[in-house]
Amino acid sequence: MKKNIGFFIPITLGLLTAFGPFITDFYLPAMPTMSESFRTSPSLIALSLTMGMIGLAAGQIFIGPLSDKFGRKKLLIFSMLLFSIASVLCIFSFNIYLFNLMRLFQGIGGAGGIVLSKSISTDMFYGIDLQRFLGLLGAINGIAPVTAPVIGGVIINFVSWRGIFCILLAIGIILMVCSCFLRESLPENQRSKGNIANAYINLFKVFRTPRFVLSMLAEMASFLTFFGYIASSPFILQKVYGLSPLMYSLCFALIAFTIGIGSLLGARFKYQNTALKTAAIHIFLGSIASASCLILQAPLFLLLSGYIWMCIGFGIMQPAATALAMEAERTRAGAASAIFGASGFVSGAIASPLVSMGNISITSSAVMVVGAVICLFLTLILCQEIKTEALAEE
Repeated sequence: MKKNIGFFIPITLGLLTAFGPFITDFYLPAMPTMSESFRTSPSLIALSLTMGMIGLAAGQIFIGPLSDKFGRKKLLIFSMLLFSIASVLCIFSFNIYLFNLMRLFQGIGGAGGIVLSKSISTDMFYGIDLQRFLGLLGAINGIAPVTAPVIGGVIINFVSWRGIFCILLAIGIILMVCSCFLRESLPENQRSKGNIANAYINLFKVFRTPRFVLSMLAEMASFLTFFGYIASSPFILQKVYGLSPLMYSLCFALIAFTIGIGSLLGARFKYQNTALKTAAIHIFLGSIASASCLILQAPLFLLLSGYIWMCIGFGIMQPAATALAMEAERTRAGAASAIFGASGFVSGAIASPLVSMGNISITSSAVMVVGAVICLFLTLILCQEIKTEALAEE
């Protein structure tokens, strides 16, 4: 890994990668009260989560390829500005429909932070150093899901849900200022040639690489499992298990902390296929344990143990799968980061409405287990692909 990069770059990039948790986790404790505030159904409140994820996915597709042509820094500053403006409009939304629309734009702005932080990392590091740096970012990223719902749970006890979005606005402004001090990581002579259309054609070219495609699909499946938990946990833990918003936030923070631990563990594996197999097995077993607890209405500590088991596996998966995908498409890092990053939030956008259909304990269990099974299956195929390529090189 490059020496003397200091603290500013990893902390700034780590927080930029955390825009997913910022946008999805911060207001989770407030979702039940928001339903009362807007005088609307829980399903329309849950739709705000879906709209944010759609924005996170679409924004990466839009911004990633442009960064290959125009560089990273200017687009990063623009993204933070868009996020901040959308946050202001979320605060002053007078109905759920305007709020959900602003959540879409909030997601698009936040997506810039996610896609460009990975692209900048790929510009700076190679091979195992890239995996280790992404693991470090994952650990810093883990701070967001730990602190976000706790802060949200505390705030909701004293002010309305709008106070939570004031915190999000402050985060957007701070990161916009920090982005101004980052150096451009993609020199002009390394940027994609041709017009803007050619930059977007790169989005399709990345699908020619089997290793990238398999890494992306395995990541999507892991996100399906993860968001099956995320989208259902506010209602399960508060409505079914009777936790207060603050207690829910503390439980959520504990579970989220294990994702950061998993990311650090994932960065320490010498071989990527070992990390991937370990991650997929833990995701599978953790999802089975969580689903069993939900269906059998097991004690809370058993359910939380299942969630923790599953999320450790999810954390291990992230640096290995991301590094594998980005290394496979280094010359199109912006486009590759866009597709790879968006794919996870597509899974989130699918999972969120599914878990709200019918009995939430059963539907969330089904989503988590199906995602875990697919993840394990694709991971085994990916590992075989890695082994085949290694033998061919010999």
